[in-house]
Amino acid sequence: MKDKKKNKNLKYAFDKISSNHAQDWQLALFWIIMFELFASVFEYLFLTNSQTYVNILPPSIFKEFIIGTIIAFFIWACVYNFIFWNKTNFLLLILFSCTGIYFMITNDLTLEFLLHNIEPSHFFQMGMSSALIVELLFKVIITYLIYQLVMSIRYLKLQPL
Repeated sequence: MKDKKKNKNLKYAFDKISSNHAQDWQLALFWIIMFELFASVFEYLFLTNSQTYVNILPPSIFKEFIIGTIIAFFIWACVYNFIFWNKTNFLLLILFSCTGIYFMITNDLTLEFLLHNIEPSHFFQMGMSSALIVELLFKVIITYLIYQLVMSIRYLKLQPL
């Protein structure tokens, strides 16, 4: 009986954090993107064949300009968020930071590896391992978050203007 109540409390807490009980579509989308970035970084670090899907851009003026622009935008967003505190802006800043960390770890500026990781058929290319089980756990969580996103959009449509 205690386990059932504990599981219910855990689901209640997860729903509150992930989508405010299917009422905030932005929060659900934020967590979907975050978990997909985490899953991609995990796959990149722990699976050996994942580096084949990364197209490393050669050093050039264009690449340096893009990186400089992104860093300048990030610094501006930090200052803006400290002056005008807003939850949505803060979540975008965290998302932007995690995307930058993803770029630094994987060196995948073209997002080809991230798109490869979204494709569900790439699981058949991996061997059976504990990394595969963790990846499947990430995908189950992402699937539940997509369900929460759909429910929150339905909730938004039912609200009167």
